[in-house]
Amino acid sequence: VAASESGHSALKMAKFRPGIPIIASTPNDRVRRRLALSWGIHPTSTPYTTEGADAIIQNSVQSALDTGIARSGDTLIVVSGMMTELDGIGTSNMLKIHVAAETIVSGKAIVSGLVTGELHRVEDGDLSAVPDGAIAAISEAYDGELTGDADHVRGIVSSASDVTSSHAAVLARELDIPMIGDAAVPDDIEDGTVVTLDAERAVLYRDVVGAREE
Repeated sequence: VAASESGHSALKMAKFRPGIPIIASTPNDRVRRRLALSWGIHPTSTPYTTEGADAIIQNSVQSALDTGIARSGDTLIVVSGMMTELDGIGTSNMLKIHVAAETIVSGKAIVSGLVTGELHRVEDGDLSAVPDGAIAAISEAYDGELTGDADHVRGIVSSASDVTSSHAAVLARELDIPMIGDAAVPDDIEDGTVVTLDAERAVLYRDVVGAREE
């Protein structure tokens, strides 16, 4: 995956005729149309972002997933040249290995860790109803103390924005349970859906993601 403003990085890779697809992610429609004429390049549009190099990578990977060429769980090599419109972002000569995955929601990191399990919503704060090894999604409507044994819970996702000093956060720190806050799981994500919680990056992914960027 080439995150490129001018298309130069993608063209450089195509020059060597690699045996795997080259997906060029660019915010420039003119560049995207030009890259469509080059051998082995699958150009796709991505919006400009000023949120840093990680955001550029995430946008590029999501664009690659949207093409259908890359699938969730695939290992991608993401390269980027200089972004002249984004001073100070630091993408020049960047190369990272990234596991592609669909982002469900992102929030605030509370307790770091990388875990995978089935998602289970908790509406009343009772963790005893959460299946073993599941990731508990706590509703924003519930702001009391959690009840029930939490040892079997693999991760916690809280919808509350002010969650740092909450009972859930204290419990997660005591038991070293990966947790993120300010992350409302969309209603279309059903209970039982397999998800991966990367609490270090404060992101909840769909499906199994067993590795992270190097």
